[in-house]
Amino acid sequence: MLKAAIKPVYSSTWIAFSRQRVGEVNPLIFRYSLIFRKFSGWLLIIVCSLNRYPVLAQVSDGIVINPKTISQPFIIKGTSGGTVKATEITQTENTATGYCDGYVRSQPNHFLKLETFGEFMRLEVESPADTTIIIKGPDGVWCNDDAGSVNPMIEGQWQQGLYRVWVGSYRANTNNDYRIKITGR
Repeated sequence: MLKAAIKPVYSSTWIAFSRQRVGEVNPLIFRYSLIFRKFSGWLLIIVCSLNRYPVLAQVSDGIVINPKTISQPFIIKGTSGGTVKATEITQTENTATGYCDGYVRSQPNHFLKLETFGEFMRLEVESPADTTIIIKGPDGVWCNDDAGSVNPMIEGQWQQGLYRVWVGSYRANTNNDYRIKITGR
């Protein structure tokens, strides 16, 4: 169950959201209620989960994952592409995991926070279009363009810490829906 892999958010817990594009709905929180209250000149917003089970928490610094407890694939959805060349983000044309191709946004699509060291974890992009990936983490930068198909994948050992993830499109100004499937052993 994903409950063990992700920090759960219950109905009485405060939630801080990461930056998202205007109009984009956080796909990780399926049912919620917003409570607005003016408090000492500030607008107080309280988000309460209405789910009976915990939902996946996307906190201000990312999606929190414990790589040692991933027992089922964890899915993140988004839209790839942008106008910035991948090499402007990475400052290199290739890494040990592949070429830094494609076009991305200037800001990451996702933030992943790993609570502990992961002996093995895989991030695999699934999309009907040709996508690319950049990951910047505590111990380096990794890129990939095609891993056996037109979609990228990065796997291996992962250090504890914050990872910034960009999903790009091979062609400039092309936006495509994607899913990142995160799996462990």
